[in-house]
Amino acid sequence: MITFPEALNALEMVSESLKTAAELETALADAKEDLAGLLSMMEFAHSKKFTDPDEALKYIDDVLVSQLNGIRHSLDSGTQEPIRRLRLSLDQVDRLVLRLRMLAEGNMGNLF
Repeated sequence: MITFPEALNALEMVSESLKTAAELETALADAKEDLAGLLSMMEFAHSKKFTDPDEALKYIDDVLVSQLNGIRHSLDSGTQEPIRRLRLSLDQVDRLVLRLRMLAEGNMGNLF
């Protein structure tokens, strides 16, 4: 049978894991700012009168692609762990709900 302290402990673990949402929000806000910077760089590329196609390609390769790769890397590294912890929280909640549902329905004998 699930005890109240077990249920409380499970909920505290889930609560702690859900604090990860703030980390995820920060990573997404940072990526949004980085994308705004990339947009400015792209607008600059349109306003700059490149003298030849090679100069434009060099700007794209050296500046825009580099910036985009950095944004992608930052987004990936800033979201992987928080998403993993949020998935773990979902699993913990699902297990707790199952145990509490069985307790409410009087089927705990089948669980253990």
